[in-house]
Parts: sequence; C-alpha cells; structure tokens
Amino acid sequence: MLHSILEQRYRPFELILVDDGSTDDIDGAIKPYQDSSGDIKVIRLARNMGLAAALNIGMKAASGEFIARMDADDYMYEWRLRDQVLFLVEHPECDLVGSGADVFGATTDTWRSPLSQSDILNTFLVGNPFVHPTIMFRRRILLEERFIYNEHLSTEEDYELWSRLLPRLNCANLDKSLIRYRIHSSNNQRHPAKLRIKELALRQFLAQIGCDEPQLVSALAEYQCSGFVRHEHYPVLRQYAHDAEARNWPRLGFLHQAFLKAKSYQHLYELTSRKGLQFGLR
Repeated sequence: MLHSILEQRYRPFELILVDDGSTDDIDGAIKPYQDSSGDIKVIRLARNMGLAAALNIGMKAASGEFIARMDADDYMYEWRLRDQVLFLVEHPECDLVGSGADVFGATTDTWRSPLSQSDILNTFLVGNPFVHPTIMFRRRILLEERFIYNEHLSTEEDYELWSRLLPRLNCANLDKSLIRYRIHSSNNQRHPAKLRIKELALRQFLAQIGCDEPQLVSALAEYQCSGFVRHEHYPVLRQYAHDAEARNWPRLGFLHQAFLKAKSYQHLYELTSRKGLQFGLR
C-alpha cells in the first residue's frame, strides 16, 4: 500500500499514518521510503481505539486543503490523487468525491459507484453509494465539525456518516477505478452489529427528509444486510416508492421502478429476478 501512495503523480502531499495500537513494525515499513517520500507523519495510539477513532485522529492532523483516506491493505493507482484534486478544483460546488474500484482478494470484480448527487441520494436507501477508501473531501467540512465518524460504532462507520452528511453536502463519484480494493473472506458482511447500525443510519437519513416509518427502516436494513426482500416488507417498500414519487424523496435505487410497477409480491419477483435478487416466496 505505502509504495502506491508514494508513487502518486500529484505532488506535494503529506502522508499521515495512524498506528492504532498495532504490533506491526511501522518504523521498519517506512524506513526504505524516508529519504525520498517527502512528508511522512506517524501517529501512534497507545491502545487500539478502533477504525472510526483512528480516522478522526488522522484527519484532524491533516493540514492540506483536500483530505483523502486509504486503508492499509488497498492500493492507489498512480493517478488517484491527481484526478480527484483536479475534479474538486474544477468543481468548486462539490464537497466530496469518490470513485470506482478494482476488487481483488477473496473475489475479483470492477465496482462503479453512482456518479451524480441525485444518483448518490437515490442509491443510499438500498446500499452504500461510496467505496470508503476512495473518498477525498475538502478540509473545510472537517473544520465545520461535520465530517466526524461516530467512534461508538464497531462497523459501518462510513455509512452512518453518509446518513448525516449526504442531505447537506454536494457529492460525486468519478466513473473510473482509482484504487485496488482488497476483499477478505472476513470482511464485515456478517458483523453482528451491522443490522443495528444500518437501522440507525437509515433512521437518521429518513428523518432529514421528513419520513418517520420504523417498518420502512427495518425493511431497508434487512434488505441491505441480506439481499432478501421479505413478503411482509413488500407493501411497506411499495408504499415508500409511491410516496417518493409524490414528495420528491430519494428513490429505492435499482429497485424503485420495480416497486412502482409491481402489482403483487410475485409480480415483483418476476420483474427483478434477472437482477439476482432474493425473495421470501411462500
């Protein structure tokens, strides 16, 4: 990971490494790069504080106009920083930009995220609209105390943050891969807190548009965690789809049109079966 950052075409930049109480030899890892790397700053935490806390600490130490984050086991393409800085300079109305990713590890794939602000909002209810390690944002958002991860969360810290920020920021994704994103067999897909935190994030997001429907929150969170639409959730999601049309609320991503067209749960299954969705048919 480190060499992919130091080979970036964009210069100058500061590199902040946060050692979250690990037993890794950080000094040994950076020693080969110290003479030619420019500005490397290592922040050592006395104990493991978790990803959200480490991210907050690292971001607060940054001094540049733009802040990009990265995970220790992913890789940047050499044009990553250049392309995102250029986009933010050319689009002063945009507060945050992410991108797609080339996936490797336990599986291989190419991911693309929704590009425009409207598409990002229309994706949020059914999935995460950003690949977390691809984001770059303006430091002023941090100074305004808006870009702060919830340190009480053990997973989904990014999705919870987007639930608070998206209705208040202008965001985008680039239609290209800027990183290679590693998938582990142990990625947080089955974390026991995942459903609860998804519900928290969805509740916060929906509250900002004036929607308070506990059954809708439960239906959306379960769908996101399982890819499964239960029979009893069909009328709740269908009603939201029609309400969203009438009130100009965020849509249900690629499911939205199917919920508008479906005349029954079975019909919904027929409309969406080619997309590989799962339904609790009885």
